[in-house]
Amino acid sequence: MKLVCPLCNGLYPVEFNCEKCNSLMEDQGAKVNFYDDYSPYLLDEITSRADGVSSEKCIHIFLCPNCGYKNDYVIERKEI
Repeated sequence: MKLVCPLCNGLYPVEFNCEKCNSLMEDQGAKVNFYDDYSPYLLDEITSRADGVSSEKCIHIFLCPNCGYKNDYVIERKEI
């Protein structure tokens, strides 16, 4: 079985409320996709080692559209 991030693969939504204003935050994507111009095009096996967490997790950046607060959240990868 392969481990995949449910957010990166559109399997289901994960929601977080803003710690500052309690609005629903928006997923901006995996943090590794912002490292350089080619990061979004690399294989998951390569980028999963770049963010400093285990290969069972994926870090996503969430942004509050109301107040602009930004935070990283660790998302557990799931087997497919």
